[in-house]
Order: sequence, then structure tokens, then C-alpha cells
Amino acid sequence: FHHEKTTASDFPPWAFAPKDYFRFDVLHQSKKSLARVGRITTPHGTIDTPGYVAVGTNASLKAVDFTTADAAGQQLIFSNTYHLLLHPGPDIIREAGGIHKFTGRDGPFITDSGGFQVFSLAYGSVKESLESKGELKRAKSR
Repeated sequence: FHHEKTTASDFPPWAFAPKDYFRFDVLHQSKKSLARVGRITTPHGTIDTPGYVAVGTNASLKAVDFTTADAAGQQLIFSNTYHLLLHPGPDIIREAGGIHKFTGRDGPFITDSGGFQVFSLAYGSVKESLESKGELKRAKSR
């Protein structure tokens, strides 16, 4: 079992300010394909790679709560920034103290930029949502 430890200081200084509490360790690398098995360490927990990432578009999972998902070994939750912008909205998440306090989950989250929805779907319901600043979606969920 090959183990290669990478720390923030191994990256070029122009890339970002080093932070040792974020780390990616290569646990094994295939000699044939160069595929890697790794581990990402974050302030909110460890993520083994490759791994399954549950999609919680609005920072919630369907049909299972975070406690159950975490107990089953779910390490990472994906949320969509565009959908979070529309509902519940940045003010609600900020007032709660961030996504971890808003959801009650301390484990790692990952979000995307929402750019696909904003730039690739800039017509129809997405355009209407942007123009209404999410009021249409929020009104439908009440």
C-alpha cells in the first residue's frame, strides 16, 4: 500500500495561501492507469476518494436525513449554489451562521457556482427565477 502525503506547503506559493487543515493524501496509485485512491482532510471531516457524493440541491437530502446518511457512511454532500440563492436564500443561510449550522450537519459540503443554470439555461423558468430574484420559487414552496 503506497502512501504519499501532500501538504498545502507542497503547492506553489502563488496558487493559494497554505492552509494545513486542508490536505489531500494519495493512499494508492495504480501503476497501470495512474488512477489514485486518496483522502481529503477538511476542517469538517475526511472524504475518501473516489467516493459517492450525495446531492442535496437545496442543502437537504430527499427521503433521508443527514444523521441517517452520516451513520451510513456518507462523507460529502453536494449543494447547488444557484438553488440555494433562490431558496432558502443567502440571508437565511447567513443568519443561521452558515450552511453547517443551517442544516445541522457538521460534515463536509461542496457547492458548485450555479453557473450552468445561470448561463446555460438563461431562458424560461431560470430567466424568470433570476428576474424575480427567486420569489417565484419561494412563493411555490410556501
